[in-house]
Amino acid sequence: MKSFTHYVGIDWTGANKKRHRALKIAICEIGTNAPSLVSPPSGYVNWSRIECAEWISGGCGLNNEARVLVGIDAAFGYPFYDEKGYLRGDLNIQSAPLMWSHVAKECEGSHDYFGGKFVERYSRHFRWQRYNREQRKFDTIVDKDFFKPELRRCENICISEKYGPCVSVFNLIGASQVGKSALSTMIMLNELQSSVNVCVWPFNEDRNQQVVLVEIYAALFSKLGGHLGKVRDRGTLNCVLRGLGSKPYRQELREDDKNVDDITDSLMTAAGLRHIASRQQYWRPPELSSMVRRTEGWIFGVT
Repeated sequence: MKSFTHYVGIDWTGANKKRHRALKIAICEIGTNAPSLVSPPSGYVNWSRIECAEWISGGCGLNNEARVLVGIDAAFGYPFYDEKGYLRGDLNIQSAPLMWSHVAKECEGSHDYFGGKFVERYSRHFRWQRYNREQRKFDTIVDKDFFKPELRRCENICISEKYGPCVSVFNLIGASQVGKSALSTMIMLNELQSSVNVCVWPFNEDRNQQVVLVEIYAALFSKLGGHLGKVRDRGTLNCVLRGLGSKPYRQELREDDKNVDDITDSLMTAAGLRHIASRQQYWRPPELSSMVRRTEGWIFGVT
């Protein structure tokens, strides 16, 4: 496998907006220099998910000689059941890429890869909220006889190894929910499948494409750098970066910014990918079977 020259960390979002303050992108090159934030090439202050996808498929703004490892903090798939398939048998689909295509089809016409239509179509699988216009509040929607907050194999390992409290993709309520971001990610991955420059690990074979996408869990890199929990100040960030073999981050980091942990997550991810990308155990974890590789995928960094 050809070596990487650059490493990108993306803190993703599933919000129903056109542009997103929470979507942050950081990049670093080989060596020890600190990662830096990437601004949208369009000139807007905030990224849209579509602009991010175009940036990735175009080689992340780098020349043709660059090879980039991109980590996205969002689930690339759903739990798969050996006999029933996805969504406990509601979908007889046998691979994650086919699942991405199905999600994209269900959400056709939604702006900026928003996955809300899929939730409405398969609502009994999710714990979610719907706005009550009459009472001007959100109602929680959950089928208590059916809803089950199940996890993928790699997520269960994250919990057992105490990387952090993984949340089920079927929970769409609360600050820690990840289900909305998973759906928007799957729609984006379906788009990126058509790009000859992009490999999505571990579903596709790495044929030295310019960009390799991996799913990551930012808390894992924080732990590798010696810290547990969210990082919301530059001092803590630089302690983590030092633990990941990086020089300190010198730019301003406002602790009162409500998106400061999105910024630090992207910076730690870029540095963390650089720190571990050359180690084969992360590319070949023992429990990444051929079926898991095809159906659920894996969080890069989990062994």
